[in-house]
Amino acid sequence: MAKGDRVALCFFVDALGWEMAQEHGTFRKVAPHAYRQRTVLGYSCAAQPTILTGMMPSEHGHWGMFYRSGSSALAPLRTMRFLPPVVTGHRRFRRRLLQWHRRKTGFTGYYNFYRIPFELFSTFDIVEKKDIFAPAAFDPGVSSIFDHLVSEGVPFRSWSWTSGLDRSLAELESELREKRTRFYLLYTPHIDGFLHGKVDDDSAVARELAMVEDKIASVIERAKEMYSQVDVLIYSDHGMLKTTGTFDLMGLMRNVELTPGRDYTVFYDSTMARFWFSHDGARAEIVDALSTLDCGALLTDDDLKSEGVYFDDHRFGELVFLMNPGVLVLPSHMGAQAPKGMHGFTPEHPDSYAVIMSSSELTPAPTHIRHSFDAMKSLLG
Repeated sequence: MAKGDRVALCFFVDALGWEMAQEHGTFRKVAPHAYRQRTVLGYSCAAQPTILTGMMPSEHGHWGMFYRSGSSALAPLRTMRFLPPVVTGHRRFRRRLLQWHRRKTGFTGYYNFYRIPFELFSTFDIVEKKDIFAPAAFDPGVSSIFDHLVSEGVPFRSWSWTSGLDRSLAELESELREKRTRFYLLYTPHIDGFLHGKVDDDSAVARELAMVEDKIASVIERAKEMYSQVDVLIYSDHGMLKTTGTFDLMGLMRNVELTPGRDYTVFYDSTMARFWFSHDGARAEIVDALSTLDCGALLTDDDLKSEGVYFDDHRFGELVFLMNPGVLVLPSHMGAQAPKGMHGFTPEHPDSYAVIMSSSELTPAPTHIRHSFDAMKSLLG
């Protein structure tokens, strides 16, 4: 069988951190050139668009999964607040409601309802309404790697969070035989999901990383049998920190003599709380309350600007309180139980750093996750 000319294989392994990859030597054989990358402040909903567009969140518009909006695609679900908490708090109920909402709206991006109170559903809207692993996912003026591939006429195929790792790899290997596609990008959340529950089990982590590496390496080896040149990139969006403690910010706010919804609005993420205020007095009182805490710190506008997550309209928050590395907001709108691991802390923590690995040397060195965009484009030369 004649070999194809050249193919690019990109594997986006969510939550594979630099420290972890180096400790276990993960993917060293198939992608020996490894670079430590600074991630962005926030979660995958901010980091993934940064990788796919080469832009910071303040440029591509995605930071939190939910943002404050005068009109929301979630508003019709606010009526669910009248149902008993034993119903609305049930995971199965929320999962089915999410499936219904996806069918009703046609949204293809990733979002979840978690434990967000239904009374907030007319206040907050979804950022990722379109699948970011497909073309035309962002606002006008923001182009992703997929838009670039379309404009250059490069045949490509991508897999997102909707496909399991085994299925995605099987489909990728099958398509390689056709030799019609020039660029592949396979995203997998498998390691991220595993580490949230097992990051404190070193032996289990080693086994899981080895299993994922073996499966991906096997497909790469098959590609080498079919193509004269196989370019490989393996990269992540952030690392994972072990949970070391929790703090009840909700409980603290109940002791503040202000009324939520009237004086202020707050969204409790896993590692930060984002506030909006109806008047200066509410802001001052909440700042005073948060300033006494040693479990985290208030971020200034200059902090947000330096991290590339500042928005003039404050859609993601007028005030942000970020927890110390390893300490979770609990309970939060994301959950009532603490996972073993979490990300979304300061990007400066060693375990927050992402990694990019390549089959050939990358110049200049891609030291930030936004540089992964240029690394992908370089495979098209």
